[in-house]
Amino acid sequence: MLLFAIQLAHFLIYVAALAMLAGMAVYALSGRLARYIPLFLGYPLAILAGYLANGNRCILQTWARALTGVEDGWARDILFLPEIVAVNTMAVCIPVFVLAALAVIARWALTRRAPIS
Repeated sequence: MLLFAIQLAHFLIYVAALAMLAGMAVYALSGRLARYIPLFLGYPLAILAGYLANGNRCILQTWARALTGVEDGWARDILFLPEIVAVNTMAVCIPVFVLAALAVIARWALTRRAPIS
C-alpha cells in the first residue's frame, strides 16, 4: 500500500511538472499567466533541490527501492509511465526546464525594459 502511495504521488508530481513546463511555454510565447511565474519556476527548482540533496537520485525512487528490496537497477516508483521514460526523465527534463526558464527570463526582461525616450 505504501509503495502504491509513492507511485501515485510520483505520478502526480510528474504531471504537475509537465503543467509547470506548459505554463512556462505559455508565458514565454504569449506573456500570459505572468502572475504564476514564481510557481512555474519554483516547482521544478524544488524538485531539483530534492534530487541534488539526495545525492543525484530521485527521493521517491530511493524510497521505492528500499520498499521493494531492489539494490541495483530501477524499482517501479511511478504509475502509467514506461520504464524507459521514467529512467531517462531527469536527463531530459533538466535541459528542457533550463531552456524553458531561460525563455521565461527573456520574456520577463523584454516586458520589463524601460521605454526609450
